[in-house]
Amino acid sequence: MRHLLFVLSVAILLVGCTTDKVTEQQEQHVKPTVMDETTNSEKPAEQQSHNLASFFPPNGSTAYFEGQGNEFASFSLQTIYLDDTHIAQIEDNGAVMILKVYRLTDSAIVLVYKKAVDSHPSLPTAQEAASFAIIEPMLQLPFEVGNSFAGWTIQSTNASVNTGTNIYQDVIVLTRTADTITTKKYFAKGVGLIRIEDTMKTANEEPFVVTSTLQTIE
Repeated sequence: MRHLLFVLSVAILLVGCTTDKVTEQQEQHVKPTVMDETTNSEKPAEQQSHNLASFFPPNGSTAYFEGQGNEFASFSLQTIYLDDTHIAQIEDNGAVMILKVYRLTDSAIVLVYKKAVDSHPSLPTAQEAASFAIIEPMLQLPFEVGNSFAGWTIQSTNASVNTGTNIYQDVIVLTRTADTITTKKYFAKGVGLIRIEDTMKTANEEPFVVTSTLQTIE
């Protein structure tokens, strides 16, 4: 009888030890899972930051915008990548050429240089561009309706825009009002700027509207 009790006691102890080991192993497996979830939660922001470059046309391309409402609303926009984080654009509306340089940061596309230039402008080097101070943001994360920066407010992140030559989906629409003029800018992923719309209040009931709409990229 004592022998039987001894055997049962040993069996109970073994089961207890085995249960403790299983519990420890389960806890060890749970911890890495929590760490993975934390890592994954950071990925969307990293991915968004990386995709900010997609809001520019391809390197070396020239985009052509058709204007309405003003003789200088039509313009061409040449894009040159200085390096992975600095992108230059030369805007030519037939009257003046403007060189702009943008920088890609972790959370925004910021303008760091803007100057009127001649027909053969000298571009800054990547090293020079890296030293430029920020002037203002062009686009800023998070891309959420209502988010505001530098006077701009995100009005939509999923607009559909027909430019006459293409229909763009999931377009980001920015608005800004200064005095009597409200400006809207439309950005499509993979292309960048596709439309600018200036609406000015007048003494008449009808507002005065000037638009520049992307037609082709070559």
